Amino acid sequence: MDIKQLIEELEDVLDNASSVPFSRKVSVDPDEIFEILNEMRNSLPEEIKQAQWVNEEKDRILAEAENEAKLKVQDANDQIQKVQEQARAQYQRLINENEITQQAKRQANQILQQANQEANNIKKKSYEYVDKLFLGSEDNFKQLIQTLEMNRKQILNQKK
Repeated sequence: MDIKQLIEELEDVLDNASSVPFSRKVSVDPDEIFEILNEMRNSLPEEIKQAQWVNEEKDRILAEAENEAKLKVQDANDQIQKVQEQARAQYQRLINENEITQQAKRQANQILQQANQEANNIKKKSYEYVDKLFLGSEDNFKQLIQTLEMNRKQILNQKK
């Protein structure tokens, strides 16, 4: 049985217990209560294992996202370097042509601007992608935390 079912069973025992007249006290069979508590204790390790698994999954997902982000950034940097090298090479060719040196300088500057703009776009898209991954993970973990907190509150409320 899981913890929730055992708590419900404990509630049933208390609900069905005979009450002491003129008080809120009830009479219960201690053996029955101890049996339920023992079952709860025995089922706790499974709940803990599930929580540990969730935590390990979270770490794995975050590590994957970080690795993927690093790869995307590295790819973007490689593309930036490649575009810049191509721009420099073209710039050098244009300078070497004596008749159109001025035109070559303007074109080289345009190529460099385009390369930088394209590099910035690639970086921006990479960061947006990584941000989406982290946001999705964050939402999943928020939901998990809310569920765990709700379960904890239910257990604490039952204890009162």
